[in-house]
Amino acid sequence: MTSLLDIKPEQVDALNQRSQAAFDEQIKRMAELARAKPMLQEVLDQKVHPQSLSGLGGQQTICGYFNFVNCGSGCYPHTETIQISALSADIGPNAQQKIPVRFVGQATGTGTDINLSGIYLQGTVPEAANLINIQLTLQLSIHSGSLTLYVFEGPRLLAALVPQNGVNIGGAFSGNGTGAFQRT
Repeated sequence: MTSLLDIKPEQVDALNQRSQAAFDEQIKRMAELARAKPMLQEVLDQKVHPQSLSGLGGQQTICGYFNFVNCGSGCYPHTETIQISALSADIGPNAQQKIPVRFVGQATGTGTDINLSGIYLQGTVPEAANLINIQLTLQLSIHSGSLTLYVFEGPRLLAALVPQNGVNIGGAFSGNGTGAFQRT
């Protein structure tokens, strides 16, 4: 299993850039929605919640091998629930200060048959929240060979987890759900 220690610095940098681009794009979409529908401004506000912060405003990296398995079957778009898990993942500011965790969650939405195993995802959480044993909201997007797992605490976007370039991602899915990281 790859961990923060096993990924080469140039791979970490590339994943961090892709994760930040996905994060920024989601923030932009949320801001556009808030401008179009001002009554949603309070819900979509991305201000930092002081109780969520580690106290130092430090950055955390999430990485690990994730599995995405649907509970139904079929090739045409239909409503389905995707079970999301990672038996081995790490959260930490760097490879030496990481906490081993596992992840369990699910997302319900519309898509085709999804069965992806061992997809290495990485993302950065700016102004790190305590992510362990916290019920998080998820948004999973799989399309055109790409996958992004957005992680929220309430309405606040915390991270956009993305795979390495060149990973074969099949199927299509768009949905929301919940999940949690648990210390192993």
